[in-house]
Amino acid sequence: MQGFRLQDLPVELERTIFEIAARLDLKTAMNLSLVCRQLKEWIQPLIYEMVTLGTGDTALFLRTMEMLPADFFARSVKRLCLTVSVDPNDAQRILRICTGISNLACWVDFIGRFALTRSTPFRELLHPLPLRRLSIEAAHFQTLSFPQCAWIHSLTYLDLVFWKEDSLLIRELRFLPGLTHVALLLQHSSIETSALAYILSILPSLQVLCLVTDEDDLERYEQGTRLVDPRVVCLPHPESVLDWEAPYRGRPDMWSQAEEIIEQRQLAANRMEE
Repeated sequence: MQGFRLQDLPVELERTIFEIAARLDLKTAMNLSLVCRQLKEWIQPLIYEMVTLGTGDTALFLRTMEMLPADFFARSVKRLCLTVSVDPNDAQRILRICTGISNLACWVDFIGRFALTRSTPFRELLHPLPLRRLSIEAAHFQTLSFPQCAWIHSLTYLDLVFWKEDSLLIRELRFLPGLTHVALLLQHSSIETSALAYILSILPSLQVLCLVTDEDDLERYEQGTRLVDPRVVCLPHPESVLDWEAPYRGRPDMWSQAEEIIEQRQLAANRMEE
C-alpha cells in the first residue's frame, strides 16, 4: 500500500497544519522556517506574531528589525509585550515600526525617563494603534490623549498596573465605552469601594472588574468587595508575562479564571431563586 505524503494534501490544508505546529512551539516554528522558501513565507510571520521583550532579547530584536523590511513587522507583529526592563528609547523604536499591534502590554517607564523634559513621546506612538487589548501602568494611561486614540471604541480588555498606591478613581475610563474587561493590578492597602462603584457605573458593557492583589491581602479584598457587584472578582497576582501570553498559547489566564468565578456565582444565584 502506498504511503501517505503530506505534499498530496491541498495547499491550504498543508499550510494550516504547519501553522498549527508553529504556533504550538517557537523552536518548531524556527526549524520549519529553515526547511524551504515556501515554509519560510508561511512560518516567518507567525514567529513574530507574538513578541515578548525584556533585558536579554531586546537588542536581538532591534538587530532583526534592521535586517527585514519595516512593513514586515507592521504586518506580522500583532501581540507585543514590552516589559519594565526594556529601555524607553528602544521601546519607542519598536513601537514606531510595529504599527499593526492589536494586543499590547507596555510596562516601560517612559515617565521616569522623560520626566525632566516633561515629554511623553510614547503617547503619539500608542494613539494610532488598532488596539483591542492593552496592559499599561496607570499613570501612563492617564497621560494619553483619548480623543486622538484610534482605539477608543475597539478596546475591550484593559489592565491598569499600579506601581504605587494611587487613587482608583480613573476618570479617563469614561472615554472607553467598549470595555468589557478591566483589571486593576494593585499595590494598595485600602479598598476604595466608591471608586469601584464609579468604574462600574460609567462602563455600560463591563462584564468583569478584576482586582489583582497580593496573596496575603486576597481574603481582605474579597470580604471588602463582596457586596459591591457580582462582576467584581479578586485574584492574586499572576506571573505577568506568562499570563499575558497564555491566551495565544491556548491556556487559561486571569480573565478565564475571573469569568469562571462569575459564572459560578450566577449559577449559585439561579439555584437560590429556584
